[in-house]
Amino acid sequence: MRCKIKRKARFRLYLVLAALLLTVSGCMGNPRSETIVIPDSEAGQPTVGASVGKAFQVKTIYPLGKWFDKLGVLGWTNEEELVGYYSGSVPGSPYDGLQLLAPPYNELKRLTTSLNAGQDLLSLSPDGKQLARLSKSGNGYSLILIPVDGSTSKSIEGPVQTQRLFSRSLQWSSDNRYLSYLALGDRRDQLSLVVCDVRQGTSKQVPLQGMSDMKNSASAALSEDGGLLLIDNGTLVSMAKLNDEGRFEVIYDHPSAMNGSFWIDANRFIFLGADGTLFQYDSRNGELTVLQEKIASFSLSADRERIAYTQNDGEIIYVGKLQGNNLLSQTAVYQGFVPSLMKWSIGNGKLLVAGSKPFGRAAQENVPAPVSEQEGPHDLNGFIIDFQDK
Repeated sequence: MRCKIKRKARFRLYLVLAALLLTVSGCMGNPRSETIVIPDSEAGQPTVGASVGKAFQVKTIYPLGKWFDKLGVLGWTNEEELVGYYSGSVPGSPYDGLQLLAPPYNELKRLTTSLNAGQDLLSLSPDGKQLARLSKSGNGYSLILIPVDGSTSKSIEGPVQTQRLFSRSLQWSSDNRYLSYLALGDRRDQLSLVVCDVRQGTSKQVPLQGMSDMKNSASAALSEDGGLLLIDNGTLVSMAKLNDEGRFEVIYDHPSAMNGSFWIDANRFIFLGADGTLFQYDSRNGELTVLQEKIASFSLSADRERIAYTQNDGEIIYVGKLQGNNLLSQTAVYQGFVPSLMKWSIGNGKLLVAGSKPFGRAAQENVPAPVSEQEGPHDLNGFIIDFQDK
């Protein structure tokens, strides 16, 4: 007991020192305010069979064919089907275009004709119903909304001002209403947010102030109410607020890793810090909560209640439940694979995993469920985990 108390004391001291360093570094850049919150349970690596709460159970694992490495996954259209952009030849499908992947996940089905995937920005809505395509149009860009069900597409013209893209991705708000990306003006420091309102069919350009790093392209995702903006360039995550002058102004930032940041609700977001700590930030009180340490990659479910993640060398995939400021029911569900991509299905019952085996070592699966009767998982670069508890 005494050793455990000492370990907790050292851990808390480490976080206090880290907070002081972050405060000092924050004084050099944008205004920042944060209070680090440590959950009651001690952070650490979960162990199989020793999770808090009901452990996740795997029902089936569907391996994906060798063609999967040429499929640019856009997301899930429902609980069962995925959509992606395929570049290459498939038996019976010698063309590029949008493809549908449905159970038992052993072949692709053509959805549309070719798209300029190398030139256009493509993004699937959170509900899986619409594909947004940003294309060059005259002096600017136009947005085309393509329903996945094949119904009529519609266009939203971009702002009149000449645009130079500063984003390499389109971001949807979690309520499927807003699409956003960053654009540059005549000067490098003239950065603005382009917002497309899908419901109204309109777009506007809003100035952005207070960005400290203009070197790397950045994504920009609006909160559900459109009042806050989450900006991520792979090394720094920033939050901007819409002020009374109609401009977004950065009011918080934190060093981050290249694994994404996501809104949990209209006030809170989750992100991976540069030191491998998974954080949750609350804009209402400036609280920065430590969810888990030594994280290599993670994926947040559509309902913001489940997290898939890897730790340290990234060879074990864990799943946990996000509840308040805690990560519960942490369970190891697969071992011997290093994910480069993980995507939850819309109903949160399935997890797509893409990546590779650990270099120089034989993969060792820790699979608590039968594998689908297709090609064995040893030679795969992708698979789908189907959970029992949905």
